[in-house]
Amino acid sequence: MLKRILFSGVILLILLCVLEIILSFIYDYAEGYFIYPPNGEFEFKVNLDYVPGIYDSVAYVKHNSFGARSEELTNSSDHKILAIGGSTTACFALNQDKTWTSLLSQSLGNDYWVGNFGRLGNDTNHHILQAQELLNYPELANAEYVIFLVGANDFGRFLASPEDYINPNKYSTILSSFATIPDSELPLIRRLTLFKILRQIKQNLLQLRANVDYGDSQYFAQQMRQNAPKIDTLPKIDTALRHYSDNLKKIITIVKSHNMTPVFVTQPSMWKPNLDDNLERLLLTGGTATIDGTNTLNYYSTEVLYKGMKQFNNTLLKICNEQNVPSINLADQLPKSTEVFYDDCHFNENGAQLVADVLSQVFKRQILSSNSNN
Repeated sequence: MLKRILFSGVILLILLCVLEIILSFIYDYAEGYFIYPPNGEFEFKVNLDYVPGIYDSVAYVKHNSFGARSEELTNSSDHKILAIGGSTTACFALNQDKTWTSLLSQSLGNDYWVGNFGRLGNDTNHHILQAQELLNYPELANAEYVIFLVGANDFGRFLASPEDYINPNKYSTILSSFATIPDSELPLIRRLTLFKILRQIKQNLLQLRANVDYGDSQYFAQQMRQNAPKIDTLPKIDTALRHYSDNLKKIITIVKSHNMTPVFVTQPSMWKPNLDDNLERLLLTGGTATIDGTNTLNYYSTEVLYKGMKQFNNTLLKICNEQNVPSINLADQLPKSTEVFYDDCHFNENGAQLVADVLSQVFKRQILSSNSNN
């Protein structure tokens, strides 16, 4: 019996090796650091009942040859601007041409290309790695500005798990920063073509589940928050703010080393004290680990979220002032309503337009000033 098992195991191993060799010739996977798979595309079905201010029932998402949710670079794009951030930069609930990065590009004119490198769930721990790798792309070597719309995921991740935010696992952070990384950075099993195919199948299945209805998933998360206990006291966040400050400084150093200018944008949100009930029902974030010894998921109150987000935004403005880099206090320029948001901090169609308008005005003033000085 043992001999039969060993013999079967050897045969299986040989077959897997042969299959791996065949697959490696058939499939060609991107090699390098990419935020999302190059030339990938998919659709989100959007239930419009739960996302006020969005009017397309299907959101089309397409990434170019180096993983940006933007048009391909052309010779007519004399000026390049990159946008790095989380889901409020990616804007996956909006159609491609309605994202604030696309609208900003249109506003600045044909000479400008804005690359959307937003990746869902990422915070400044991830953006450090992304800046280190993305700015090395030969196609982006002469980019002038790198926009960072940051803060919400840093604050949210700290609330959910302080240790994971302040002392993130390096390898896990790399994996969640990029859709693909070089094989040389991967354990042997992850380099196998068969493993990559199985991983892609898993991602496709998850995507199919997500495509059931984006609005429905919003509603489920909203119900969880509404029915959960609320915490009315902001935890001590001094350590988180120091970590956030250090991350911002690292990003500034990386961007400046490439002779580019970092531009930091404060994160707007719908959070504020005494938020109207009809707006409160749209919220879905602010969850934290259990603190009462039960299995009940807890959420922070809107007032707590407002206070915490304000401290993160103020920290960003302080660091930018100290480091002499441009900042845009977007959080204080947008109304806290469905005129801008469809939930806590994600922009609806009009919100994305308002973001693009504010950023366009700032960039045009800087460009005109620079041109006049030259």
